[in-house]
Amino acid sequence: MKLLLLLLLPLFVMAYRLSNYGEQDVSVVKIQEELFLGKEIPDAKVLTLNGTKRLKEFMDGKPTALIFAYYTCETACPLTVSNVQRASKSGFANYRFVVLSFDEKDNLETLKAFIDKNFEGKVPENWLVGLLSKEDIKRLTEATGYKFYYVPRDKIFIHTSAIIFISPSGKITRYLYGAFPTERDLRLAFADAQKEKPTLSNIIDLALLACYRYDHTRSKYVINPLVIFGLLGMSLVVLTFSLGIYYKTRKEVLR
Repeated sequence: MKLLLLLLLPLFVMAYRLSNYGEQDVSVVKIQEELFLGKEIPDAKVLTLNGTKRLKEFMDGKPTALIFAYYTCETACPLTVSNVQRASKSGFANYRFVVLSFDEKDNLETLKAFIDKNFEGKVPENWLVGLLSKEDIKRLTEATGYKFYYVPRDKIFIHTSAIIFISPSGKITRYLYGAFPTERDLRLAFADAQKEKPTLSNIIDLALLACYRYDHTRSKYVINPLVIFGLLGMSLVVLTFSLGIYYKTRKEVLR
């Protein structure tokens, strides 16, 4: 019996660690959107592999998707970034993407490793990936409502996987959650951000936006039911009109 317990002890220890990890209170990192939507984000200095850049200067009055991450993460952070890249392969050149570390221990070495792994060593022109000072981490995360905390035992951060959309004037317009954004959701979220300053290049996206609404419970865009009812109503009118013409024509032929 003792031998059996000794053999099973490692399994009990592993199960204990996994269950404890699963019990981390993720609710404390939930973003209270209503407090931050419409708020303007502050400017910041971003240290990249090619020197320092100003965040607002890089944004250049373009709708921007901001992703907070930490560069030693092996799960949600690289997964979110890679999926955003994949979903934005075509038709997103006029938008900006920014990835910033909230880990003050990140440095040029971890930044380079992250870029090598997730961008094959070359960051696209409309992407900014870099480091912030401790002060700017605090300013930007507080301004966007982004929260995180460190778990020393597991050497990981508990944080929200969120893409924060910012308008041309620097105001927060939308939060998309999860590591698997779709191309449609990205396109519509950018269109939402562009509404304050529409351009000819995104007129189709703005028209498409009228057919959708953002569902907070699922963090995605869904077909607007008013559009569905409107189309059904129009279809019914057209059908009624067509049937009227048909029966009228048939009646005249029978005469």
